[in-house]
Amino acid sequence: MRLRLLVLALCLCACGCGRSRGTRNEGGSSEPAAPGSEAESAPAGEEAAPAEAPRNAFTDITEDSGVRFTHFNDASSRKYLPETMGSGAAFFDYDGDGRPDLYLVNGAPLLGDRSRAPSGILYRNLDGRHFQDVTRAARLDAPLYGMGAAVGDFDNDGHPDLLVTGFDEDRLYRNRGDGTFEDVTQAVGLTNRGFSSSAAFVDYDRDGYLDLLIGRYVEWTPQSDVACSPDGSHKTYCTPEVYKGQSNRLYRNVNGRRFQDVTRSSGIYNPEGKTLGVAVLDHNRDGWPDLAIANDTVRNFLYVNNRDGTFSESGVVTGMAYSESGATRGGMGIDTADLDSDGYADIVIGNFAQEMDALYRGSEKGYYVDDAAQAGIGLPTLMTLAFGTLLADFDNDGWLDLVFVNGHIEPDIAQIHPSQSYAQPMQFFHNEGNGHFRLLTGKSGSVFQLPLVGRGLAAADIDGDGDLDLVVTQNGRKAVLLRNNAAAQSWIRLRFEGRASNRTGYGTVVRAVAGSKVVTRSLTSGRSYLSACEPVLTIGLGNESRLDRLEIAWPSGITQTLENPALNKLLVVEEPAPGKGTTR
Repeated sequence: MRLRLLVLALCLCACGCGRSRGTRNEGGSSEPAAPGSEAESAPAGEEAAPAEAPRNAFTDITEDSGVRFTHFNDASSRKYLPETMGSGAAFFDYDGDGRPDLYLVNGAPLLGDRSRAPSGILYRNLDGRHFQDVTRAARLDAPLYGMGAAVGDFDNDGHPDLLVTGFDEDRLYRNRGDGTFEDVTQAVGLTNRGFSSSAAFVDYDRDGYLDLLIGRYVEWTPQSDVACSPDGSHKTYCTPEVYKGQSNRLYRNVNGRRFQDVTRSSGIYNPEGKTLGVAVLDHNRDGWPDLAIANDTVRNFLYVNNRDGTFSESGVVTGMAYSESGATRGGMGIDTADLDSDGYADIVIGNFAQEMDALYRGSEKGYYVDDAAQAGIGLPTLMTLAFGTLLADFDNDGWLDLVFVNGHIEPDIAQIHPSQSYAQPMQFFHNEGNGHFRLLTGKSGSVFQLPLVGRGLAAADIDGDGDLDLVVTQNGRKAVLLRNNAAAQSWIRLRFEGRASNRTGYGTVVRAVAGSKVVTRSLTSGRSYLSACEPVLTIGLGNESRLDRLEIAWPSGITQTLENPALNKLLVVEEPAPGKGTTR
């Protein structure tokens, strides 16, 4: 089994794990690449030369915005694993004023008293440019060693609720609709504890209530911590091979009042998983949500919905479990969408250093092929360590672009491998519309050159101008808020209000028709790494001046068509009552 770092391979002998493990040649090592490895097999010259982004210019507005958040990871010489993994962020309109607000997940002491520890921070969006800390007023000022966040209206009362995942504890905060939240974790039955990571709200049984998938990482506690060291005296962060995996948890929402743990009965249970990223997709276009799982150093999972409350794990048979050479990789962030407009969902996974990030192309036959090298994202991502992974149309040209937020897990990595760095620039890949992506670098001093210890990544239109802005979280450092200054192109944004379907509208598919141009998008939860994007669907239409119609397919099976909707506006779409729309 390969290890991420040569130093961590050596440490396993020092800590007496008792198993022989192979080493991974990471940049700076004098070892040759192993035959068949990605470092050897990546085709040279496949990716286009980096270019500046004429229409995609992001500006760092953190300082002026009032977002002053520094992640607390409780890092020390102990090198406890959770210290280097967090944390995430979530955009959602908690107060219903039409502007997306921002929640930033925070850590806490891993040991000892947490009574004076920091909490996650909720920032209210005041005017699209400035944010105000309302954490205490919203009653969210309870310490937790948090990891990720997910957003969804679990009780269908019209107010988005907040799930915060964490080490050894998850919390579900019900939005009371008056600007405050209440912790209902125990009351609704979310009592199973573990090392949680990313999560997603998903109505897997299509009963109109959002169920909950919580990703789990490894079996780690301070008491079971393994002392990994290259020389017997200096400790490093151990890789997940040292620890047993944990099964993800699936909870069925019972009438918006409680959650029932259906992990085993649904077929989700697998204790070999080491999950960091989760995403929802319709793999086979049957109208039922499937689940894609990014695992760290073990194979990825694809759970296909059997439409009877159970899933079949199909990662291996569909081709997205391993790399093209049949190896496991260090999967971190994940996102899914139809990148090439062929009608089938593709899957992007951000991987560890010296492992190309993955782009699994979907197909009519249900198989995936990793097209990363041919698509232009392979070689540029070979030496980076990607966490946040996000697909979105940032210039509204009708094609989904790709952003990776990078950063290493080991602060001293440059001393071991000079070609690696702890802080790494994010990467923006522009979708050229021909199956190829172009890496955009920006000028010196731009946000694309900013070294970050990146972790979480989420998107929202914070200023209401129709293009998607970003927040990037860092491990142990400040969060960064980036405004998108894209040139004007046509767009429409859709906020859903489900009736027979879940109120948030997760799982809704929209087909926008403008002359010969057709753009299909779906609204899903999960995505990226430990983070949640604003639950509003953005559809870019390029230079189109007229939108003929929107064809909307709700999760309930109801369909509706909106003729000639106005462009460049946010449209609130209410699901029609049965009989007033067309039921598919």
